[in-house]
Amino acid sequence: MQPRLLSWSIRCMLLAMAGNVHAQQAQQGAEQLPTVTVNAAQEGETARGPVNSYVAKRSATATKTDAALTETPSSISVVTREQMEAQQVRTLADAFGFSPGVYAPSTPFATTDSWIVLRGFPIANGGSVYRDGLLNSSNANYSRYSPEPYGLERAEVLRGPASVLYGQNQPGGVMNVVSKAPTLTPLHELAVETGSFNRKQVQGDFGGALDESGEWSYRLTGLFRKSDTQIDDTVDNRTFFAPAITWRPSARTELTLRAEYQRTEGLSNNSLPVYGVAAANPNGQIARNRVLGLSRDNDEVYEATSFGYQFSHQLDEVWTFRQNLRYSSFNGNRSNLRVRAFTNAQLNTVSLNNWVLHTDAETLVMDNQAQAKFSTGAIAHTVLGGLDFHHTAANLSGYTGLANPLTLNLYNPVYTPQAAVVDNYNRRTTDNQLGLYLQDQLKLGGWTWLLGVRHDRSRQSVENRLAAAANATTSASASANTANSGLVYSFANGLSPYVSYSESFLPVSGSTASGSPLKPETARQYEAGIKYEPKNFNALITLAAFDLRRRNVTTTDLANPTFSVQTGEVRARGIELEGKTSLSGGLNLSASYTFTDTRILSANDATFGKQLQRAPRNMASLWLDYTMQQGALAGLSTALGVRYVGPTFADSANTLTVPGFTLLDLALRYDLGRAWSSLHNIELALKLNNITDKVYATCGDLACDYGTRRNALAKLTYRW
Repeated sequence: MQPRLLSWSIRCMLLAMAGNVHAQQAQQGAEQLPTVTVNAAQEGETARGPVNSYVAKRSATATKTDAALTETPSSISVVTREQMEAQQVRTLADAFGFSPGVYAPSTPFATTDSWIVLRGFPIANGGSVYRDGLLNSSNANYSRYSPEPYGLERAEVLRGPASVLYGQNQPGGVMNVVSKAPTLTPLHELAVETGSFNRKQVQGDFGGALDESGEWSYRLTGLFRKSDTQIDDTVDNRTFFAPAITWRPSARTELTLRAEYQRTEGLSNNSLPVYGVAAANPNGQIARNRVLGLSRDNDEVYEATSFGYQFSHQLDEVWTFRQNLRYSSFNGNRSNLRVRAFTNAQLNTVSLNNWVLHTDAETLVMDNQAQAKFSTGAIAHTVLGGLDFHHTAANLSGYTGLANPLTLNLYNPVYTPQAAVVDNYNRRTTDNQLGLYLQDQLKLGGWTWLLGVRHDRSRQSVENRLAAAANATTSASASANTANSGLVYSFANGLSPYVSYSESFLPVSGSTASGSPLKPETARQYEAGIKYEPKNFNALITLAAFDLRRRNVTTTDLANPTFSVQTGEVRARGIELEGKTSLSGGLNLSASYTFTDTRILSANDATFGKQLQRAPRNMASLWLDYTMQQGALAGLSTALGVRYVGPTFADSANTLTVPGFTLLDLALRYDLGRAWSSLHNIELALKLNNITDKVYATCGDLACDYGTRRNALAKLTYRW
């Protein structure tokens, strides 16, 4: 701990008032009890804490403060722990599969979430995924880290540009996952799981106070999985371990120390040609279990370790200081085969690129926040000032397989081991960013006005370490100013209409043919919407309409094909509707609809006027979960999920259309103690995904990955 933080903590302990404050509660009549319970749950919710339903009412992702969703002029979805448990999600993509504006196709592997698309734009590899408000990794370190859902309290998505609080990121939005935190309430959970493709998993979650006063508390979450997949000779294995401890010497001071270790083995993709997967091939459909190579030549292993802390100290009734820090290391070995092209007119044999890459990367992220709550006349302010920094670096070495590729008949495969290779790729990449931001949330009556500005400086460099390259280094520096603003009015009946404007930027490496460095990509968005929180039952309904434009998009310089120019502009327009409710009668519901129209407005090639690939125009979902309240089956939960994804394009020129698809899921949960008292606190859960075994795929750049086939999961959980 830094000396200044330690001195603040000691000062706080010395000034803390002794004794405990006990709330006095009056006796309530039986008819009043339900109302008291609902109010207590609502008042007890915090932006970073647990939610005992599908419906979250608060979030910190859009403002970095504990703000009500109905008073936040942004489009946000929150997937709570309870919803993730009911849906038995195994990846971050699964968690967001029922959220609007998010195309999150389910794949056989849990290695990466790079297929996810927000408002038509891909999130890339880590550049838009945050954990506890801190960047996981940037594109500079080639990370394949994907958060383990079992370690999460909630998963949130903020749609649209978000650079004012987060700096450089993709224009479609950011995903922020919130880790499980130490708890004073005793928590003991142990579960075993089995399923299709020889899946075996054991997991545990434990927490509670470490002393009688509750000054110290802990959380220990872990998971171990061994599993095959629907693709021959491939695995989906994971080891996950996340301890955390909280020191709370007073009501004003809190320090949480966190660590995490995660090891994942499995492919990040098994891409096949579009002809034979989503487009016609004279030889028929390529088998869904087809693998491109032997396991030793087609396997990826990634290890991620992180250490960090979250510190908060309330200096007085106005000022609060927070500092969050995390250091992460990432080690990856990738042996992966990729399809280049068909080699014959019969469209059955392809050439393969063999990628053999090793990644050794690190990320250091720090966010310092000073928050002030005060009033100027009738206007209440929540002012947030911050200084954040991130450093990511990676050493990447290996062989990119551009010469003497292997060949494979996809319809009658005979696998040939890769020959020994000599590294033709060795470089170190770094990405540094320093940002200063200021935000004010002003409240006057039912009005809430959000204003934010930020200044960033970034520097990216690439050092080529091959001997033949003589350690050549290229670097680029950029600075950017971004802003956002939003206005919302909260009516007494629960309706909250809003309008907002937001910006983002993303540095781009490289230079033009004239030697000028490429400018950062920029994006801006206008959004209008309405949120409705009924007063008489637990629900939240949101509707958003947006116009999002991305500028300075890099395209190939047609006169100098080895260089780039920035003549591109892309637009995304759409509407998103989401409704969630959790009723006392045992009904939980999550429903959404998305319409997104993407268009390339400016380009120097055949993509002009086309739609973005991997960007469906229409998506819809429904998850309905009902728990029997009476009778012999009381306590039995039955859930049905329906997801529809419309057609997409498999290439930038829109020459090939990928068919849309509808997936059906079914889930059952039952507390065995309801039927047999000796099995008290033991729950059995069953989940059947894609019950019709629908054939579908996600495609881009004329390559496709098959979606997850029908599979079953059975989980037995004991809580005490």
